[in-house]
Amino acid sequence: MKLSFADHINIISGPLQPALMGVGCKDALKELCFLFPFDQTRDFGFESRLGEPAAACDFSFLIGKGTEGAKILAGKNPISDLHESLLADPLWQRIRNLFTAWNTQGNLLSGSLRSIWLEFDYDGISYNRCPNIFFGIITEDKAGRKAQVESTIRILDEIYHILFDIPFPDELSANLGMSVLALPEHAGLYQTGLMIPRYKEAVRLVLTQINAGRLESYLWDIGWPGDFQKARFMTDRYSGLFDSFACNINIGKEILPYLALEMLFKNLSQPWFNPKWEAALDVLESDKLVTREKRVALLSFCGKTKCTFPYPFNYLRGLNHLKIVYRENAPIECKGYFGTMVRDGF
Repeated sequence: MKLSFADHINIISGPLQPALMGVGCKDALKELCFLFPFDQTRDFGFESRLGEPAAACDFSFLIGKGTEGAKILAGKNPISDLHESLLADPLWQRIRNLFTAWNTQGNLLSGSLRSIWLEFDYDGISYNRCPNIFFGIITEDKAGRKAQVESTIRILDEIYHILFDIPFPDELSANLGMSVLALPEHAGLYQTGLMIPRYKEAVRLVLTQINAGRLESYLWDIGWPGDFQKARFMTDRYSGLFDSFACNINIGKEILPYLALEMLFKNLSQPWFNPKWEAALDVLESDKLVTREKRVALLSFCGKTKCTFPYPFNYLRGLNHLKIVYRENAPIECKGYFGTMVRDGF
C-alpha cells in the first residue's frame, strides 16, 4: 500500500476536535495531503481564527534545508515524489525549480535560506493548491544593516525570477529597505512571505525583537497608514500576557494598513507547564477574540500520539503561538497556531 501525507492527518485526526476543524475541512485537507508523499515533512501545523464559529483551518508545513522534504520538492528523491497533478501544474513546476536551486551547491539560494514554509489557505470548500511561501533568509549578524538589506533583496530577486519571471519590483525593494533600516537596535527580519494567492505585488515581513514601547515609533518612521489607536491597544492590552512577540507588516508599492503581533512564550512552553496560557486565554475570551469552544479544543489538541505503523513514531502535538491581527476597516481578531512534530521511536 502506497502511503501519502494524508496518513499523518488520519493519525492525528482524533485530537483535531470538530470545533477547530469540521468534517468538510478535514476531508479537504486529506485531499490536499494526498498530493504529497508520506515523508514530505516532519513538522506541520494549522491556523484557526479563534473568534469565529467556523470550524476551519489553514494548513502549513516546514521544509528545512537539506531534509528529505527539500529533496522531494526538488525532484531528487529516487523513491518519493509529488502527485502527478502537481507535477503538471505550471506554478508547481516553478516551485520545483525553486527547490532545485536551493538544493544545488553553489547556487545563491543554497547558502541563503535556512527554511521554507508552505501555507495553504482553506476557502470554505477546498484548499488552494497555490501556497503562500515563507522564507527564512540567512543574513550575516556582523554585517551592517545596509549590507543585510542588499543581501535580502538580491535573494528575493533570484526567487522572483524563478517563480514569476520578473525581477523583485523596485517599489518593494525600496519599502523593504526602508522597513529594515528603520528597525530598532537588536530587532531583525526573521521571515519574508510571498502571499501568492492573496496579493500580486506585496510581501509580508516578520520582524522580531521589537520592544512594545518602540513599536509605535517604528510604525511612524516607516509611514504605516493604519489606526495607531488600535495598534496601541493591541500592544497595551495583549503584549504583557506573553513573553515576547514578533511583528508582521505587509509592504507593496507602499506600506499597507496591516499589523499582526505573534504572541509567544519562551521555549514554546505548553499549557500543562505554563499557567500563563490560561491567563492569556481568559483575557482573549473575555474580549470575544476566542470562543469558549475553540479554547477548549485548542487546549485539548496538546499531547502525544504513539504510532507503530508504518514506523514507530511519536506525534508531538502542541501550541506554537497566538496572533493578534489588525486590518483596515475590520475588527481586531485572534488566530491560533498549533501543530505536530513527528519524531522517531517511543
